[in-house]
Amino acid sequence: MERRSWTVVGVGGVGGYYGSRLALAGFDVHWVARNDVEHLRRHGLVVTSPKGDVHLTGLAVSGPDDPLPDTDVVVVATKTTANPEVVAWLADRLAGRACTLVVLQNGFDVERPFAEALAGPAPDVEVVGGMSFICSARTGPGVIAHVDYERVTVGAFVPGGVGEAAVAAVVDDLVAADVPTEALTDLVEGRWRKLVWNIPFNGLSVVLNATTAEMVTDPEARALVRSLMLEVIAASVGTGHAVEEAFIDTMFHSTERMVPYAPSMKLDYEARRELELDAIYAAPLRAASAAGVDMARTTALYEQLAFLDRRNRAGG
Repeated sequence: MERRSWTVVGVGGVGGYYGSRLALAGFDVHWVARNDVEHLRRHGLVVTSPKGDVHLTGLAVSGPDDPLPDTDVVVVATKTTANPEVVAWLADRLAGRACTLVVLQNGFDVERPFAEALAGPAPDVEVVGGMSFICSARTGPGVIAHVDYERVTVGAFVPGGVGEAAVAAVVDDLVAADVPTEALTDLVEGRWRKLVWNIPFNGLSVVLNATTAEMVTDPEARALVRSLMLEVIAASVGTGHAVEEAFIDTMFHSTERMVPYAPSMKLDYEARRELELDAIYAAPLRAASAAGVDMARTTALYEQLAFLDRRNRAGG
């Protein structure tokens, strides 16, 4: 059976890892990188992983100024902080084409800007939301270190019909690439589920300067994590996409089993990169507020992070 073609936009911990799994499974993978184009062309991509280390060479790599190949699937695996530029870039590159666009990013409602920008120039592009549950990071040019987990969930931005078919095809491809993947019947609920983990652990890793292991083993830090998780659960219920409270225990259990890990926001902070505050905090806070749900602790965490982010990127 002929494999479909994929374009991976963003060769970081997420795009680099999943793109490598697809390439190893025989899919035609094209890569779009911002900083490592020449390095990837000359030296390839190295992925270290408990599943086995790989070194992919002979990659088809392009930069932001190059044409975008016509492929069946385009996956956006960049940070949401780059979305204003990436959305405009894709709206131009995908004009008149038909494909599936997988927005594989953290945060809430991150698919909407892509769907709205593509509605006019590329109405035949089906937008799909994806979430990765993975401990993986870019550790150098063309080097990805995967240390734990890899599950992906996928849901249609517009449920029903073509959207569900696009989701099913993406799931089939990733499963064929040996990536545990499941389809979501409610993408928004899936986004809230991811935020149950992301809101406390990403933000507190910066504010407390702590790893996941430290946060789940310290009683006060663990209590703080739980209080934030409860707010996310309340927001999911208030917006009509309820996540059950028992999911909190599932998240704690998964984190306790996780290899001690610095969440992506902590890595970004240490590298003085802009934090994904709008997608992970401001957007869900807006949705909760519109539903009449007060997320006071999450708001306080967001405000602390906004201050730290500005000072950090200014060299403070």
